[in-house]
Amino acid sequence: MKKILVFVFLGICIAVPMSCNTECETITTRNITVLVDATDSLLVSKAKQELRKENFEQLINKKLGFEEAPSCFTVNYDFGLISTYSYYNPVSTQLSHTEWGQARNKLTMGWRGFYDAHNKNLQSLDSLGDMESTSLFPTLMKAINKTEGTVIVVSDLIENNPTVNFYKNPPTTPEQMEKVYQDMIAYYLPDKMNDTGKREVLFIILSEPKDSGVVHKARAFWKYALEKHLGLSVTFADGISTL
Repeated sequence: MKKILVFVFLGICIAVPMSCNTECETITTRNITVLVDATDSLLVSKAKQELRKENFEQLINKKLGFEEAPSCFTVNYDFGLISTYSYYNPVSTQLSHTEWGQARNKLTMGWRGFYDAHNKNLQSLDSLGDMESTSLFPTLMKAINKTEGTVIVVSDLIENNPTVNFYKNPPTTPEQMEKVYQDMIAYYLPDKMNDTGKREVLFIILSEPKDSGVVHKARAFWKYALEKHLGLSVTFADGISTL
């Protein structure tokens, strides 16, 4: 009898670790992209302040939507710049928790590394020089096309490129907005857009009082362009703390 109990005990001891190290049957995947307007030093400073760790952590917790704290998940995080260039070459970071047996402190360290990577992204903004124009449109289109999830845009929303200058001629009517959208489509020729049904765009607005009128018109344009043409869910916030 004692031998049987010993074998049963050993069997449990072996089975538990094996089950703990088994890969998850279901993994919840979340994708999030952050685009930072790097067209001048003032916007860069404001963006760094807005995206500081405690704010970014709040943003991540809210937008990843882990309501039931799933045991198994993967977070794909892209960090890209809005600049004078139309290419999109983000820095990518991934955090995966895909085995039942991963210790809690290992996951905690994983989040620590995740936020450390974010801080390095912010520090890289210091090496950028001032730029004369903004190409938000092509960068945003490519980010939306790549991200099946949430795209966070930290910007003053003001477009100033070879096609349109919101400072001088901001679109104010649906007809003007449509023309601006079509002009930029024709000029930048973005890649064919994938199905955007699972995507959303959140604009964190950076602005100065002297530009508030232009920013208000720019906000109306982006809502028109992204909702009407791409069917995206579009929201705006004056800061992460207001979400």
